[in-house]
Amino acid sequence: MFLNIAYITKVNLASLNGSEGTGGNITEMKKISSANGEEFAYVSGQALRRYFKETLHQLGERITEVSEKGEPTFRDENGKYIDLDKKLKDVKEEAFKKFVDLDLFGYMFPSGGRRWSPIKVTPLISILPYKGEYDYLTRKQKPKKENEKSGNIVQIEVDTLNFMRGNIMVNISHIGNEVDEYTYDVSEILNVDEKNHRLNIFLDAVKNFNGGAKQSRNLEDISPKFIVISHQKTGNPFLLNSLDVDSEGNINIENILETIEENDVEKLTIGISKGIFNNEDEIKEKFENVITVSKALQEYKNLLKSK
Repeated sequence: MFLNIAYITKVNLASLNGSEGTGGNITEMKKISSANGEEFAYVSGQALRRYFKETLHQLGERITEVSEKGEPTFRDENGKYIDLDKKLKDVKEEAFKKFVDLDLFGYMFPSGGRRWSPIKVTPLISILPYKGEYDYLTRKQKPKKENEKSGNIVQIEVDTLNFMRGNIMVNISHIGNEVDEYTYDVSEILNVDEKNHRLNIFLDAVKNFNGGAKQSRNLEDISPKFIVISHQKTGNPFLLNSLDVDSEGNINIENILETIEENDVEKLTIGISKGIFNNEDEIKEKFENVITVSKALQEYKNLLKSK
């Protein structure tokens, strides 16, 4: 079984996946272009997975470290780094139980050992096009002479007053289990209580989701402001292309209604944050079971049952 989590977040002023600069005094923001030449800001799936790991760490979960070689690793009870390439088979059960990211986000090690990720994410893509706006900084420099200027103006591309959409697909039946990628045989590593804790803490991470580039000066809230959650048999993110917001801040309701009618789901819930979308009242009239984002996520906790 799968949890399909489609969501929209709002951006006020941000450079969520900004680069470190391409030379000169302009720092570009990562963008993609449509067929008609319009540009849209995006945050890569790799970046989002990193943000989720860091959010889980903020919620008190242990995540793997990165060694001096740039490889994922963790320490044993004596504080010594474990060579996962050589000892993964010996410490796999301990790794699953102690480190949430190895279970939820999978792994691949150079000398063998691989796990499919139970959690898959789409990149975040802005719904409205990039408007070519910049933030400006000054890089201070020590002048050679007192009458010389002491800084250079730097332009930072920023996305402003926009909405972004994304999708998360959670294969809840793989959480806490090792699945052979060839035979699909399942080996249970965590018990049902431990599995539910993993699912629940990830849903908490979705609610408290945070991260992004340039946050020291452009702190932004990227947690979902509109969310559609479905419990379904397959991993099809069918809601992704139905999420749309117009320039007046209205969610396209008809697209979502039609998409839901065309797909079979076990259960579906909609969550919305107050004061973000102009047609909030209409959404509550057209859909059943519309609640807050926090309550919507809460409804899908403890789904895993003992066999």
